[in-house]
Amino acid sequence: MKTTALVTALSVFATTANAEGTTRYMLEGIADPSTWGAILANPQDRGPNAEALMNAAGCELIDYYFGMYNYKSYVIIECPKSVDIGPIQITMFGAGTVDSGSATPIVTTAEMVDVAEAAKAISGSYGGPTK
Repeated sequence: MKTTALVTALSVFATTANAEGTTRYMLEGIADPSTWGAILANPQDRGPNAEALMNAAGCELIDYYFGMYNYKSYVIIECPKSVDIGPIQITMFGAGTVDSGSATPIVTTAEMVDVAEAAKAISGSYGGPTK
């Protein structure tokens, strides 16, 4: 019951997480084999390319990582809350570099305190299913 309220509060709060009116996202993607083949044939830092895409969409690239042994990439971006990240995802999929992916709004540990306070304030208004 309380977990559900916390998750709900986190989802709502994440869209307006920062005082600057921005939202941070963690984009996770799994590159297709041809992408890995291209990187193998021509080792390259994909960060500048990703940064150009994020900037074009009105967002800022915070960090870019590759997960070792799981073929995933993890991209942390910050976007004004008015920016829809759908076009970013469509562009990455359309370029053929990503087979599957997800976007998760993320908050800092300090911001999580505010989320927990918001959840606490509404936790009595929701109950789980009854038997």
